[in-house]
Amino acid sequence: MLKSSRTQRLLSFTLKPLLLALFVSLIFHWISSPTLKKPPNPYPQLTKALVIASTTSSNLSWLAPALQSSHWTPNIYTTDSPSSSASLSVPVNKGNEAMVYLTYIIDNYDSLPDVMFFHHDHAQAWHQRFPSAYELAHLNPRSVLEHGYLSPRCLPGCENVIQLSGDVAPVHDLKGAPRDVQISSVLRAFGSEDDDVDGEWKLPEKIAAPCCAQFAVSRTAVLRRSVETWRALREWLVSTDLDSRSSGRVLEYTWHIWFGMEAVYCPAEWQCLCDVFGVGVCPDTISPYF
Repeated sequence: MLKSSRTQRLLSFTLKPLLLALFVSLIFHWISSPTLKKPPNPYPQLTKALVIASTTSSNLSWLAPALQSSHWTPNIYTTDSPSSSASLSVPVNKGNEAMVYLTYIIDNYDSLPDVMFFHHDHAQAWHQRFPSAYELAHLNPRSVLEHGYLSPRCLPGCENVIQLSGDVAPVHDLKGAPRDVQISSVLRAFGSEDDDVDGEWKLPEKIAAPCCAQFAVSRTAVLRRSVETWRALREWLVSTDLDSRSSGRVLEYTWHIWFGMEAVYCPAEWQCLCDVFGVGVCPDTISPYF
């Protein structure tokens, strides 16, 4: 018993100075560590805007750290708050994200940045392979400039394939119309002027693109349509008899068409990952973000 007591006192005498030294060392390291800095901007010559559709109940705690590790100028719209209390708001809370995206385009049409990333307010949604913070940090703006439009949802095949019968209805009276008629009617009403080639424009037989309402576009892709077209689309959202989910979905299914992509837009999964994020075994022609 005596020997055990002596051993404990010896260990205590030996360990206390060591523990104190370790504690002091950790405190000194913490105090002297440099403040975390934003990483260098790999494309300082490009202007980039992040446009987020949010509500007063959105949890945007993920956004500040994400902006700290990327180089986006944030534009955060609050859809369910009056303009008097929100720095960025919309005319009316209809059409889900579409109202925010169209409002940003219209209000900034004459001074658009080189690249825009239109995004939801979630840190991670079911349709995302990567968290939102990762998307902001790794999306390749040079690929956006090259293609004009990119979806961050990379898939092995097409989804949301919709056959269009060619039937249309007045855009002010689409409630109860089949989904394909809603889509065809809006494309016909607002797309024909900008899509005319040699005086002729035809509705596609089918459309397809990755869901959902998140995508990156270039200034050139936005400017291929007149500001009057974008205003007309927003006015339709304001006045349509469709509910927000239905009207927002019409544009969600067709954003790629409005920005100049083929009606069936289904990039190969590996190509999408390389183009958008620089992920995978990419050809030498692909320039990753970092």
